[in-house]
Amino acid sequence: MSLGNRKKSDGANLNHAGGSVWPRQAAPERAGEAGEFGDPFLSAPDIGYGLEPETEPGEAFRFDEPLSWAAPLPEAALRRWGPEAEGRAGKAPERQGRPSGPFPDGGGHGVRKSGAARPVQGGAASKGIWRSVGRPSVPEAEPKGHPFLYVGVISVCTLLLAVIVVMMMPQLTGYFWKDIGNFTFINGETLRYDPKIAQTYKQYRDYLQQDVIYPGVFVDGVHVGEMTIGEARDALSGARASQGGGLFSVTVAIGNRTWIFDSGNVPAVRDVGLATEQAYAVGRTNSTVTIGTKQTPFRERVDAVLAMREKGVNLTAAASYDKEAVRGLIGEIEAYVTRQPIDAQIESFNFATRAFSFTDEQLGVTIDSEALYDKVTASLDRLEKGVTLNVDPVLTQPAVTKAELTAGFKMVAAYTTDTTGDSNRNNNIALACQAINGTALMPGETFSFNGATGQRTIGKGYREAGAISAGQSIEEVGGGICQVSSTLFNAVARADLEIVRRSPHAWPSTYVNRGEDATVNWPNLDFTFRNSQSTPVFVIAYYQDRKCSAEIWGYSLGEGVTIDLKSNIVKTMEPPPDTRYVVNSGMAPGASKETVKPRTGYVVDTYKVWYQNGQEIKREKMHTSTYKAYQRTIEYN
Repeated sequence: MSLGNRKKSDGANLNHAGGSVWPRQAAPERAGEAGEFGDPFLSAPDIGYGLEPETEPGEAFRFDEPLSWAAPLPEAALRRWGPEAEGRAGKAPERQGRPSGPFPDGGGHGVRKSGAARPVQGGAASKGIWRSVGRPSVPEAEPKGHPFLYVGVISVCTLLLAVIVVMMMPQLTGYFWKDIGNFTFINGETLRYDPKIAQTYKQYRDYLQQDVIYPGVFVDGVHVGEMTIGEARDALSGARASQGGGLFSVTVAIGNRTWIFDSGNVPAVRDVGLATEQAYAVGRTNSTVTIGTKQTPFRERVDAVLAMREKGVNLTAAASYDKEAVRGLIGEIEAYVTRQPIDAQIESFNFATRAFSFTDEQLGVTIDSEALYDKVTASLDRLEKGVTLNVDPVLTQPAVTKAELTAGFKMVAAYTTDTTGDSNRNNNIALACQAINGTALMPGETFSFNGATGQRTIGKGYREAGAISAGQSIEEVGGGICQVSSTLFNAVARADLEIVRRSPHAWPSTYVNRGEDATVNWPNLDFTFRNSQSTPVFVIAYYQDRKCSAEIWGYSLGEGVTIDLKSNIVKTMEPPPDTRYVVNSGMAPGASKETVKPRTGYVVDTYKVWYQNGQEIKREKMHTSTYKAYQRTIEYN
């Protein structure tokens, strides 16, 4: 708190409200840092500064108008006014270093810092005793000095700092003490420097920093450790050249035949440069397994390269080769090995013993070319040498084997018709039977009678015999073979084979029932049937002792199952009663001849009937046959 100054009038007395008088003193003129000071009571009227005893000290101050100072004005000393003030005025303590002032205690109206003495209220205060006057709100305490404590604290701190500096010297400057321990601080931990461990670390560090491939690294079985990349490249190229045979050599063996795949027939190149760079990188990388552990990346690398010294690491140089060349060689192997299966067939038939001889079947042979290609390319990708791939061919069984024919082949159905005494006709029947005898039909195949016999010609041994043409009986080369086709039809129908094409004669035949014949004529009228079974069937046909026989051999229809044909006449058509006469100028004058006999016509339905152990179990209609009614015709001239 700053006090203002007042100028007091010359000769004026400062009167206490209680009657006490402080002698007037001349106000010295003073110029200093704080400014220019005059007598605080000059030009001021006599004013009594009386305070009640209970009044706070701060209320006893009066202020001048604010002045401008070069430095803050200290608080001035103040004493309390009372009955004993005069008696004690001269006993105020002297303040060393302070100029004398207008007050009785010799203190001038100068500058006092906070904590200056001022009169004490009550008791001693009433007698004019001085006390320290602070700011009203914050009293200032007297400073207390402890120099030895300060010196001790500073010494201890200095000692600790020196210890820290000594300990941090290796970490901060790289200088290591010889006679005392060296420490460092890392991640909140204090570590002690061990010369032996440091020397070992340097050995591992130098080992990892060497500019060669680490020991224990192999490329294609060649050790490239302790080599530079260039040295390793040269070593690998030289190793392959000394081994000969190129990059690979793979042999494919099938049975007693072998094929070789090597650089001679499969062009290939190897990327040695990439392999050596990969070899150099082994042991120089880190993984993520050390994250969250106390193991350092350096320790991980050390463990890796040390493990390689014992276990080793083998790399394979990538190679590229012509895969189309491989496919071409596989195709050649497949073409050589593949063989279609051959079924067993009837070789001969003994009419007397009904004994058949069969040819041996032949197994088919194939290979899985895609699987073989995958095996060969896998070996070539690994650059294997001296490897043999044994391939087992896939055997395919024929549809019919000799054993099956011998054990299960039996007669399914047979039919026999009687021939006439016409030798020419019987000759033609025998030739036709020989033509179709021994025919084998696989499932789904179709038999053609005209296809089996071909055109009947004299050159084939056929003779002229009676035949039907345009409703007339004529002589024709190959006449009589319709009896063979009709006999075969009856056997085929009873063997439950599918009839594809069948035609009735112009009028019913004498050797088969109505509706159960099948006429043929080269080349437009044919008899055909299809093997609708799931197994092969065989046709046996022969002529013997004026009998024509046809047999169908194959798998049976079932235990005790047989088939027969039943025909019913649906309609009968009588011929006209009168005779038709036709002029034939080619005949001798006056000659005549009956060319068409009167014949009754029929409409016949034919059924296929199944029996099991002699009992009918099923019946289905096969076809309807129509035979025309013919009028008697006589030609004449």
